[in-house]
Amino acid sequence: MNEIALTLYQTASYFIIYAFLGWCLEVVYQAVEHGKFINRGFLNGPYCPIYGFGVILVCASLEPIKENIVVLYVGSVLLTTFLELITGFFLEKVFAQKWWDYSHERFNLKGYICLKFSLLWGVACLVTVRLIHPLTVRYVDMLPQTLGVILLIVILTGFLGDTIITVCGIIHIKHRLVVLEGISAEMRKISDKTGEKLFEHVEHVMDRKNELDERTAEYRQKAGELREKYYKLLEKRNFTLKRLSKAFPQLELHDIKKLFNSKSKDK
Repeated sequence: MNEIALTLYQTASYFIIYAFLGWCLEVVYQAVEHGKFINRGFLNGPYCPIYGFGVILVCASLEPIKENIVVLYVGSVLLTTFLELITGFFLEKVFAQKWWDYSHERFNLKGYICLKFSLLWGVACLVTVRLIHPLTVRYVDMLPQTLGVILLIVILTGFLGDTIITVCGIIHIKHRLVVLEGISAEMRKISDKTGEKLFEHVEHVMDRKNELDERTAEYRQKAGELREKYYKLLEKRNFTLKRLSKAFPQLELHDIKKLFNSKSKDK
C-alpha cells in the first residue's frame, strides 16, 4: 500500500472510529440527561459523522502543537465551534430542520452553538488528542491492512447506503411538510372566508334583531297604552252598569248589558 493509500486508509479508519465513539458519547449523555436510550445520530446507524470530521480536523490541525495544552485547548474550542456552527447552519438550510438547538443555553448564537458546549468540546478534544488518539493510531496500525480494508469497505458501504436512505427520507418528509403547509393554508383561507360570511350573516341578524327589538318595544309601549285605556274604560263601564242598575232596578242585568253594548255600537 503506497503512502497516499495508507493515509486514506488511516483517515477513513479514524473517521469511522470517532464517528462511532461520538455516537456512544451522545447516547450516554442522553441516558444521563433523560434516563432512556435516544439515538441522537443524524443517520440511522450507530455513528455521528460530525464527530469523525471534527476529530480528524482537530488532530490534523493541532497535533503538531499538542504539547502546549493552552494553545491546544483554545484551538480545539475554536475549530469545533466553527465546525458545529457551519454544520448546524448547513443542515437547517438544506433540510429546513434544526438538528440541535442551544437556544435554552446562555451565550448561544441562534441555537447553533453556545459557550457551555464549546468549552466542553475543547476539553473532549484535549483528552482525545493527548490520550485517545495515540491509542487509536496504535490499534489501527496493529490491525492487518487486508482485514482493515475489508471492514472499511463493508462499513463505508453501509454508511453510504444509510446516508442515501436518510437524506431521501428527510427530503420526502420536507416535501410532505410543504404539501401539508399548502393544505393547511388552503383550509385556513376557507375557514377565514366561512368565518367572514358567518360574521356578515350574524351581523345582519343582529341588526335585524335590534330592529325587531325596537319594534317590539314600540308595540309593547302601544299595548301598554291600550291596556291602560282598556282598564279605564272597563272601570267606566262598571261604574255605568252600577249606575244603570240603580237607575233602572226593574231591568235585568243582561238587559243592562245589552243596552250598554247597543250604545257602544251606536257610538
